[in-house]
Amino acid sequence: MYLGYPIGSGVEVMLIVSLPASLGLGEELSLLLNVKSLNVVSKTFPDGESYIRLPSSGAVRGEDVLLVQTTYPLQDKRLVELLLAIDAVKEYGAREITAFIPYLAYSRQDKVFLEGEAVSIRAVMRAMRCLGLARLITLDAHSESALSFFDGEVLNVDPSPIFADVLRGRVSKPLIIAPDAGARKRAASLSKELGGVDFIVIKKFRDRYSGKIIHEFPTDIVLAGRDVVVVDDIISTGGTIASIASYSKARGALKVIAVASHGLFVGNAYERLRSSGVDEIYVLRTVPPSSKATYVSPAKLVAKHIQKLLT
Repeated sequence: MYLGYPIGSGVEVMLIVSLPASLGLGEELSLLLNVKSLNVVSKTFPDGESYIRLPSSGAVRGEDVLLVQTTYPLQDKRLVELLLAIDAVKEYGAREITAFIPYLAYSRQDKVFLEGEAVSIRAVMRAMRCLGLARLITLDAHSESALSFFDGEVLNVDPSPIFADVLRGRVSKPLIIAPDAGARKRAASLSKELGGVDFIVIKKFRDRYSGKIIHEFPTDIVLAGRDVVVVDDIISTGGTIASIASYSKARGALKVIAVASHGLFVGNAYERLRSSGVDEIYVLRTVPPSSKATYVSPAKLVAKHIQKLLT
């Protein structure tokens, strides 16, 4: 299922260039902003290498270009396509290059965990900047530290207004739950958008003997008779949200809704969530749809931020 938004008006000067994994967002932004757009020509060679070509060599000359490409699945391929596109539009005379990357792959490897390993997102950021990317726009990046590796302008769009629009009229006595300390900011932002409803942050820790992840709820919280909204940036295997849903339903929650910016749904994640007691799942269209969750377009919100940047 998809939820979209009406078309608005926009900026005067920009060319949107959609790459193979733009998810149709390039075309949506073009309509919302009332600017020109084009699609690159792409293919994969028999040996697996990627190929990118602009439809004409003069298409981007003198233009401020917005590249649109998500980076999941096939993270390595999608990143190479993006790097090739940055290089091509720079080589053919683009004035300034911005990339809108709805889901920014490798963001979870933002520091050294074991001595000698690469900081993956740092390498990705350096490569894009080195090729000529001036500005990066993304949605709800996994961590601010990941974005700090880009030595240019960065806009990390907060999706809370989108989720607030979805939830209004769907929840009664809502309690927003952040599954760990890292999601506190998301929960607080969504609470504010909904008029200051209650939110809590769950403590998450790993048992040192079994290795099992344990969630610790505040002892004074009442779940009976309330609608629970679990908010996070990524749904991967679904284990964390499933655990919270089971706990909430066992203590009398009327409904459990999961909202997340990026629905990866690895393996049987969707089925796992539904069987645990999650009633509704809303994710943004930042990766290709792969489940029966409701996918919401982020284009209108992103367009508003682009307008502010360029007018």
